[in-house]
Amino acid sequence: MLLAAPMPAAGQMVVGATAFGPVFNQPRPASRDTLLLLATRARRVGISTFVQTSSARGFLSLGRRQQLRYRLGSDWIYDSRGEPPFVREDYGADLAHIYALDQANHWQLGQQVHYDQSRANATRTGLWLGRLGYQRRLRPAHASDSLSQLRLTVLGGLATDARNGFHDTGFAYGLDAAAMLFANGPAAAPLIVRVLGTRAALGPRTVQRLVAEAVGEQAFLEQAPLTVQGRLGYRSNRAEDYLRGSVQRIQSDTLAAQASASYRITPYASLRSDNSLLLPTRAFNYRRLSAPADTLQDLGYRQREIDTRQELRLSRPRLQSSISFSYRERSRSYYLENSRFLSPVRFNAALSREQVKDITEQTTLWQGDLTWLPTARHVLALLGTAQLLRVDAPSRDNQQTRDEAQHLLRLTWTGRWAGAFRTSLAVAGEYRQTVFIRAGLSSENYADHLLHWEPGFVWAPGKLSIRSGYHLWVSYQVRDRPSEQARNRASRVLEQTQSISYQLRPRLLLLADYARRENRVGQLQWQQFRESPLDTSVTHDLTAGLRQTWNGRRGGSSLRLGYRLLEQRNYGRAALLTDAPTGPLSQLIYLHNITRQHGPELAVERHANAGFNLVASVWLQWLRTFSTYAPGRGAYTGSSYTPADLDRETKRILPYFELSAEWRLGRR
Repeated sequence: MLLAAPMPAAGQMVVGATAFGPVFNQPRPASRDTLLLLATRARRVGISTFVQTSSARGFLSLGRRQQLRYRLGSDWIYDSRGEPPFVREDYGADLAHIYALDQANHWQLGQQVHYDQSRANATRTGLWLGRLGYQRRLRPAHASDSLSQLRLTVLGGLATDARNGFHDTGFAYGLDAAAMLFANGPAAAPLIVRVLGTRAALGPRTVQRLVAEAVGEQAFLEQAPLTVQGRLGYRSNRAEDYLRGSVQRIQSDTLAAQASASYRITPYASLRSDNSLLLPTRAFNYRRLSAPADTLQDLGYRQREIDTRQELRLSRPRLQSSISFSYRERSRSYYLENSRFLSPVRFNAALSREQVKDITEQTTLWQGDLTWLPTARHVLALLGTAQLLRVDAPSRDNQQTRDEAQHLLRLTWTGRWAGAFRTSLAVAGEYRQTVFIRAGLSSENYADHLLHWEPGFVWAPGKLSIRSGYHLWVSYQVRDRPSEQARNRASRVLEQTQSISYQLRPRLLLLADYARRENRVGQLQWQQFRESPLDTSVTHDLTAGLRQTWNGRRGGSSLRLGYRLLEQRNYGRAALLTDAPTGPLSQLIYLHNITRQHGPELAVERHANAGFNLVASVWLQWLRTFSTYAPGRGAYTGSSYTPADLDRETKRILPYFELSAEWRLGRR
């Protein structure tokens, strides 16, 4: 509920923020003048769904010491089929007034008004804060250090919150203290210490936040090979809301520590270590507002996260390599408080139900890469990874205990040839295995074999430019149990992209892009290495057009006219229901479902150094969905259709559009 400003310069940390970004800081210098910025974005994302976001922000200078800032915004998701039609309708506003009490701008007096409304959740929040701030340089004797500073801010005001049929009002107050010290010069990372505490008492509810952070970096001696970075932080959040006649308190506390070090062994070798520890806890506590309200059980969990990464890197003029080891562990344990005064037997039963969710995850990763330049025009890169994920659930009722292993080896070659011709080729092999330890899910154990083939080239001789890329990967998923072999699957995915451009005139460009994706899924007989096709889907996306550009002193503009075709085809087997008095009631057919979208496309762009910027496009598409089929032999058990169903088709005209506009008013 309470908002505090982030620190400036390289050590900025955003702690308190509204839905539309952090709140305002100190007055902006006149050299960074912007009076008003209007921005809007809108697009159609479906047949009946639209998205719109707009905002306005700026300031008014009321003298050398006084400034007024404002920010307005809205965020909509609209679906015309809904009742009401809006899916989400959010509004937000900020207004801040800052006054410098002295010529040196050490003391500041200000106030801020914040408003948020979400119609989908039927919530409204409002806040008025008065603030008294003090800031000063920490090293005034050093003329080169103008960034080290100390800042203190005291906040106080009123907050309102309306939700779930309740309207609460209460006092809000807080303290923000921050210091930033560039002890090793402005080019090195600073030492940052910050403490932020806020609290709002809203009737029977309380919302509060406490954040304490310290960040620093130190190089030992001048030109020393060892550099150490550290970070220590604590964050506490308490949020309360109404739930089933009670007030639910969500208490979240997190202690974080991070230590990193880099050591330069030789001019060509370096060692780096990154280590972090995270200790989050969360508690859900309830207190009844009335006697007939439900008595909810207090519960929570404790978590521990350990993350470490050790990396050795070698760098030579024609050879670069690195090897790294990473380990991450996350463990979570749930607990209950006997807030309902249950008997020991019932409490132990409830505790056991919660402890079913206890889990520990351990991830070990080895990764190595090697890049070799045999000549100035050719590059060979080799990448290898080995990862093991171990999931342990102590409770016997939790079947998620499993091991997941993954191995990957990838070789990439890139070459440059005469005539602005470049080629690339990547080959990769991957093996994945998942093993569930307990018998309940042992039927899901499988091994996945994957192969990747990725050729491509770029040819740009003068006015002509051709880019082509392919990616074919094959997956063979094999179940471990002999009784589950019918669930073995083989899939092949082919993606290809072609892009051609030709410069007809200095500012007129001919463009053509084509993308194709084909996905084939079949039933695999691993022993005989044979497969039977099940489903196939093919997508074609073709765009062709002309692009004209204009450049001037104030900016540039472009206009693109073209035509786009998007077609999706799904191939599969189905049953055709017949009404013949004799014979089978259904017949096997090979069904093709086709969705075709095509039409002209127009795009306009305007980019200015100052003033109005616009990016807009519209695709007037004719949409048609229909089906075709070919008869097969025998019967089929599965999806079935009547001839009338397969003869039905849909035709519509839909304009798909996208708009992004910015208008900057004022001097710069």
